[in-house]
Amino acid sequence: MHKLALVFAGQGSQYQGMGLDYIENNPLFKEKELTASKILGFNVREVLQSNDGKLNETKYAQPLILFSSILGYKTFKTLNVEPDAVLGFSLGEYSALYASNIFTFENIMKIISKRSLFMQECAIQNPGKMAAILGLSKEVVDDVCKVASRDGIVVSANYNSPIQVVISGENNALFKAMELAKEMGAKRVVELNVSGAFHSPLMHDAAEELYQYVQSIEYEEPKYPIYMNTTAKPLEPKNLYQEMKNQIESPVYFEQSIRNMIEDGITHFIEIGPGKVLSGLIKKIDINCEVTNLDKYADLDNLKGWLIEHGFTK
Repeated sequence: MHKLALVFAGQGSQYQGMGLDYIENNPLFKEKELTASKILGFNVREVLQSNDGKLNETKYAQPLILFSSILGYKTFKTLNVEPDAVLGFSLGEYSALYASNIFTFENIMKIISKRSLFMQECAIQNPGKMAAILGLSKEVVDDVCKVASRDGIVVSANYNSPIQVVISGENNALFKAMELAKEMGAKRVVELNVSGAFHSPLMHDAAEELYQYVQSIEYEEPKYPIYMNTTAKPLEPKNLYQEMKNQIESPVYFEQSIRNMIEDGITHFIEIGPGKVLSGLIKKIDINCEVTNLDKYADLDNLKGWLIEHGFTK
């Protein structure tokens, strides 16, 4: 029996104008645009259309990726297909929290507004970088980080696939880890264009601030199982606030989450949000998975055909 999961894109996949085509094709979304602008304190459309680099700043990128992913999810819902589980990659976990009905649109936008500011401020106070290591196992990358930690904080931050791990930490230690990874035979070592050492202990202050903030926000029981970045297992709602805190300063277990979902019967995945990064990673984790994506409104016809082909709709 086929089972369907939705996976939501993370930070780094943003592009100019993302999500605006959903609004053009569904006037009801205009209200969400106005609500988001009011909550975020900036004109959503203006920043999405700008080419001044604002979209790459954490305080804009996070809420706008979330906003466009939610429009994608709401568009998916017009097809009357119910997913069996949801998962988000890093920032994408907030799209998954919304999709599983844990937070309302207004509350998730309030939370992401705070999270993005806390993380941007933390990145300024505790400078660091991230780098992708390709071609080494997670065990080898973990060992590389342990050795490089003599020069400062550096950790494995994103376990993306069997041959891709992202590391995060203080500049000197991170550069040392990159050198060591090359010596260990990594196929590629790529410094990422991000504004901080996310998913590392350098984000501790942001994690604490978010934890204090979210406890005032009401939540509902999840409508669908939501696999969490920090545990790779479905959320236990009583742990929600703690999980949201941990997620900022702990690794993203993406590969392990996908493997657990497959073990739990998931056979098909739809990536929602900007780009196709997660679709590629899922195929590297298990080539037998059926994967498609919904990035733009124009993808909707392809998605309809894919759902019919795989027996989810008629």
